[in-house]
This record gives sequence, structure tokens and C-alpha cells, in this order.
Amino acid sequence: MSELRVAEVDAQNRFVRWVSRATCHAERLPHRSVQVLLYDTAGRLVLQRRHPLKRTWADAWDVSASGHVEEPDYPDPARPDDDLDAIYDAVASRELEEELGVTAPLERLGAFGPEPGVHYEHFVLYRGVHDGPYVAQPEEVAEVRVFDPPALAAFLASDARRTRSLEWILDHLGG
Repeated sequence: MSELRVAEVDAQNRFVRWVSRATCHAERLPHRSVQVLLYDTAGRLVLQRRHPLKRTWADAWDVSASGHVEEPDYPDPARPDDDLDAIYDAVASRELEEELGVTAPLERLGAFGPEPGVHYEHFVLYRGVHDGPYVAQPEEVAEVRVFDPPALAAFLASDARRTRSLEWILDHLGG
């Protein structure tokens, strides 16, 4: 089975062409993704450690759930710029359920373009609340951990391997 394709997009998040995920990452092409910050009802942040065999940021700590918007996510792949809000929303819900095994209402926090030195994605960031239990998707997630504010501060002060996106999101949006 061939690898699913993603939409390479321009600076305004408009479709350019379909490319494999491997090509997208090898050439650092702008593409669409989602990021989800999940909290429990006590206000603790849920983070995941990426699987050690992931193509990018292997074995690094990351947001609660994330993922690419792939070709099958578009109702009409011939019109990949149509109804993007609904597409992003559906992908965020899917990724949360796949990677952590939970469903939760998600609040859209914002849409962000590529950030030089950090990432090359047009992503939509979401926030949700769920108390678990969290069930890590074995091929994607190595570990799930819940951080209260002091534990999160200690984690961020440590030398734990983290994705640049996680650091950027927490720095700019306050976690």
C-alpha cells in the first residue's frame, strides 16, 4: 500500500500539489496539520512522547495529539481548499481518538503558519478536556504523561527531548 499523500500549500495555505509525507518532510514543504492540547479537569496538561521509530522527532515529547491532514480527509480531493475548517476539526478529533483513545469537545485556539526554525506547517491548534484513561496508540505514541503546573515547569527546565512545536506553543500560548 502506498503512503498517504498530503497537500503541499503556499504561504496563504492554498493547495499547490499532492506529495507523499516522505517528500513533504524531506523537502520541508509547507503542509496542513493539527495540534491538540488536552487537559484533565484538574487543569493538568497531557503530553505524549513520540514513538522512537517516528520519521520526525522520534522519541521526543510533544503536544497531546497531532497529525497531518491527508488526502482522504478531504471530501473532494479535487477541491482541497474547500471547507477547511470542517476538515481541520475532523482531523483533530480523529487524531485525539487514535493517539490517546479518547473523544472530547475541542475548542479552536487559532491557526498558525510556518514558523522559521520551528516547523513548516499550517496548523490549527485545539484545546480539549478529558480525564482519561488515555490509551496510547502503540505505533505512534511511546508514553503519555499528565503534568500539573509545577511538574510542567520542571519538565520544561529539564533537558528532556521536546519538539520545537511543543516549545513554541507553550511559549506563545501559555500551555
